[in-house]
Amino acid sequence: MAKVPEYKFKEEIYNGKDTCPIEILDGNFKGIVYKYGKISLKETDDGEMEVNMDIEVLDAPEGFDQQTVDFTQTVGEIFANIVEQNVIADKEPVDLEDDVHQD
Repeated sequence: MAKVPEYKFKEEIYNGKDTCPIEILDGNFKGIVYKYGKISLKETDDGEMEVNMDIEVLDAPEGFDQQTVDFTQTVGEIFANIVEQNVIADKEPVDLEDDVHQD
């Protein structure tokens, strides 16, 4: 698994209807704010799990291309980290204002 960059939930811009926006705090995508849309899981013929997700970039430098493999992998790693830290571990709901991931 690639290194997961630090990130934080942006509750101050969360509208309560969709997923909470996330800001990437370091690495190649530092400062980019995005949110997850529809996420689907599908088992492949070889038994692996394929994850497809819609991403909406809310704040990024002009000309930013969210279709790059690096960005897609980064938001995928963040998603996996959120699931691992908060769902699989069966933790209490995260405090969206104070939750900052640090590797």
